[in-house]
Amino acid sequence: MIKVGLNGFGRIGRAITRILAEKRNFKIIAINEIDEDVENLAYLLKYDSIYGKFKGNVKIRNGNIIVNNNKINFFSKKKIQDVPWERYKVDVVIEATGVHNNLLGAKKIVKKKISKIVITHSSNKNIDFTMIMGVNEKKYDSKKHHIISSSVCDASALGPVLKAINDKWEIENGFITTLHSALAYQNLLDGSLKSISNPTHAWTDYSLGRNSLTSLIPKNTTSIKATTVCVPELKDKISGISFRVPTSIVCGSDLSLKLKRKTKTSEVKSFFKDLSKKNSKIFDYQTEKLVSIDHLKTTKSAVVDSNYIDILNKNFLKMVIWYDNEWGYGNRVIDIVNYILKK
Repeated sequence: MIKVGLNGFGRIGRAITRILAEKRNFKIIAINEIDEDVENLAYLLKYDSIYGKFKGNVKIRNGNIIVNNNKINFFSKKKIQDVPWERYKVDVVIEATGVHNNLLGAKKIVKKKISKIVITHSSNKNIDFTMIMGVNEKKYDSKKHHIISSSVCDASALGPVLKAINDKWEIENGFITTLHSALAYQNLLDGSLKSISNPTHAWTDYSLGRNSLTSLIPKNTTSIKATTVCVPELKDKISGISFRVPTSIVCGSDLSLKLKRKTKTSEVKSFFKDLSKKNSKIFDYQTEKLVSIDHLKTTKSAVVDSNYIDILNKNFLKMVIWYDNEWGYGNRVIDIVNYILKK
């Protein structure tokens, strides 16, 4: 039984909780969330506008959350290091707030006999290793790597696809456009960037303060940098932008890549179809003409859409992938936890 401590109970934290509730070899022992209203948090776990009503039982008892008769000790500390994780013999802490100060605090937790911390965002500083499943997990060293980043949802999807293409045909260069569902830090009505709920934001794009319900909002993306951390052979070869789109869940990425080795559309399709069979946890292959919401709750890292695979001039590839930026990513975070503890 893997004992998990969860720091942060937002969208990713609750998705992870829902996923783990269906697994017998995991048990959430403690949750830390700065919002002290534990009844509201239990309500948000039980009822979700995207994933529906929680199938199990959620209760509050003596200030703690009870999920399927499993007691989860609840804390409301501002600093991750102030939670007594070691008291409950937690095997791993998943840091899911995205707050930079908690990344700094992770080093203090490691000194308290908590062997592994998984950070659910991308950072090049204060971490020991960034892992994307299906890309670089074999480079993980259990003796050296204790604070592990699970990267970001976009890179978790793009990384395996780009690595597979590069290994097969070698990418000369390319651009990627990501269509990303709106996130909680955006405004429902036009407003200042200062009104963004994330206190650690470092954006200067005034457009991100605009009404998220009525516009496609272009923004610079960190997904390319995050991807090349784990696929370094593509550094300075790919670039891209992102659009925040007025949907609640499921993202898509449009890839335009120039390949060094010649190929044809049918070969690329066959390659990804076979790959979805060989590595079914990471890849899926779609032949029906579907839309983003049809991929709700997919556990795959990336769903390759065969309808939009095309080769121009024998070496210019266009393709589209889909991914559930919460559920798919949450599953990969759990896979990372399972992988590092087995090692």
